Amino acid sequence: MPDSLTARSVFADSSIRCTRPRVLIYEALCNTKSHPTAEELHQTVRQSDPGISLATIYNTLELLVDHSLARRISNRSSGSGPSRYDADQAPHVHLVLDDGRVLDAPANLGQQLIDAIPAGLMAQLAKHAGVDALKIEIVQDSHAHS
Repeated sequence: MPDSLTARSVFADSSIRCTRPRVLIYEALCNTKSHPTAEELHQTVRQSDPGISLATIYNTLELLVDHSLARRISNRSSGSGPSRYDADQAPHVHLVLDDGRVLDAPANLGQQLIDAIPAGLMAQLAKHAGVDALKIEIVQDSHAHS
């Protein structure tokens, strides 16, 4: 959980101009595991800064994503709905629920899933895609196996 000094240091390391709204937004995102939408994050940050605009939230989230300080999680399960955001940049597995919420899989189970993907298969996929590294996203309709 970053404090203002940590956020300032992270911004300096990423060559991001440090402003109070950006610090508030980044701290709020780092201090939640709920993977909030921009609107949900806006409600949280407004408790500290009632005048902050939703546009500032969106612009700051884009900046954080562009500098790899946050990731955008698209809501592909329902085909629509707002993106969600996560400041945790460590490799981990997300569970996307039918209602659009996103949860972190327990670390040990997520790691088991990642470890179950053969390294050779990952290398073949990367070669096929013509890239050095891949981000894997598995979409499974929970109703398909009911």
